[in-house]
Amino acid sequence: MGFWSFLRRDKVAPDASSPEPATRDARPPEASSRGGRPPGDESVAQGASRDIAKLTRTGLAGGPTPEEALFLFAQLRATPDEARAVEELVRTTQERRLPEQVLLVLGSALVDRGELEIAARVLTGATMSSSLVLLGDLAERRGDIPTALSLVERVLLRDLDHPGARERHRRWRSLLGYEIEHKAVAPGATVVTREPDAPFDLLREVGRGGAAAVYEAVDRELGRHVALKVYHQPERDRSQLAHEARVAVDLEGPAVVRVFDLDPDHGWIALEWAMHGTLREAIRSRDLGRLLPVERWALPLAVALARVHSKGWVHHDVKPANVLLARTGHAILTDFGIARRAGEPSPAGSLGYLSPERMAGRMSDPRDDVYGFGRVLEDVLHVLTDEATIARFRPLALVCTGADVLRPANAGALVTRMRVEILGG
Repeated sequence: MGFWSFLRRDKVAPDASSPEPATRDARPPEASSRGGRPPGDESVAQGASRDIAKLTRTGLAGGPTPEEALFLFAQLRATPDEARAVEELVRTTQERRLPEQVLLVLGSALVDRGELEIAARVLTGATMSSSLVLLGDLAERRGDIPTALSLVERVLLRDLDHPGARERHRRWRSLLGYEIEHKAVAPGATVVTREPDAPFDLLREVGRGGAAAVYEAVDRELGRHVALKVYHQPERDRSQLAHEARVAVDLEGPAVVRVFDLDPDHGWIALEWAMHGTLREAIRSRDLGRLLPVERWALPLAVALARVHSKGWVHHDVKPANVLLARTGHAILTDFGIARRAGEPSPAGSLGYLSPERMAGRMSDPRDDVYGFGRVLEDVLHVLTDEATIARFRPLALVCTGADVLRPANAGALVTRMRVEILGG
């Protein structure tokens, strides 16, 4: 039973003494084609008009709360005024953004009415899991499987058990020819052998991914804290470790992680330590002290990506876990293990941060990093409560994750856009 069917089922039944109550399927023949009401039923029409006017004020001062709006819309959907309510809400979305809970039910209503393109437009920029799944279904219906897959991966990133997400993920991966699922590395897969002359003392594990684990460590000779990245399979990944170090050194400069030392034989690389951890940790803990102001970390990250692109590289793994936060709060871009030259085949990437174009097999392109930047920004905005900050940065996140032809061509163009549109020069 659908959501709206459930609501209709729970509506209070009309009094048994009422003569043949009108329903959506049994309207008097004299009902008008637009409103579906018998002539003369002016009081009911006026009441519906008031409800619709109230509904369109959702999110404004003195307007209904999202919960009140959902209840009001559910009532209107069970009357002949459903079409008018949908039309007015769609018109309102063209003037300002409604709360996403309301956009979701509006999008669902539009799908029920067969207005798929309008539904997709209404839900543009949505971040709730249910909204992303619905957008994925709409993308599938128009044959855009790469976009559908990128959307459902964003859902799985935060909620593996969201209803229907894993089934869609398997189906859409299969349609694109990705038969092998990425498997998480089991805890403890990395064994760090303590050599007698090992230069570091390990303090704690701070992160773990498919290729390596990262530890906070101390250089025994210098007393310096480092991030010690230890690859799970040194023999297999020796070339990747060397590649990661070479690319980081080639890109050395502000906001790019510094390489201090490496040992390809034992599978480790010592990198700059960021005392405030990663952006992912700040997002998970909703640490506003590290997340705000957004431009403090977002602009340095964009500048770092601009240097990556200016030297002909594509990072290919822009995500919160690979953005470190320095003592000053500025961003440091790390993990160049899967970086590729622009135009080379794109490698596999992280769940939830791959652009639809990369999903479709596009060669390495700076626009894929711009998409990743937009996703990072979106993740941060998702946990903020300051509406002014959200309003400032949401358009940038939307353009970075939106249509490829409208996305900045590279991070240099992204930096220019940020300085002009957000930072005022």
